[in-house]
Amino acid sequence: KKEKLSFYPSQLLYAESDSNYVNFYLTLEEQVKKKVIRNSIGDIEEQLANIPYIFRTHRAFLVNLKKIRQKKGNASGYSLKLENTEASIPVARQKVKAFNDQIDRYHS
Repeated sequence: KKEKLSFYPSQLLYAESDSNYVNFYLTLEEQVKKKVIRNSIGDIEEQLANIPYIFRTHRAFLVNLKKIRQKKGNASGYSLKLENTEASIPVARQKVKAFNDQIDRYHS
């Protein structure tokens, strides 16, 4: 039983796995709105795989690289701050190199 949610990739701030659900944080009408669907983060990652600026930073998080406003941390992992939200998004240690390679494309 998987649900669907339609949005433009540019509206996505981040998506977070929450057990059998995925919480989407979207910029809609200039406000951040939370939408929840029953699905897996892995399935969502597959569906968004052709969008180069959507990146899986952690087992539970997908992030829009264009929306990052701050990166803190070191080679053992980062913490990200995104536009219009106070959430702190982790970047797993094993994702740091791939993250650095990708982020340079969108923040140079």
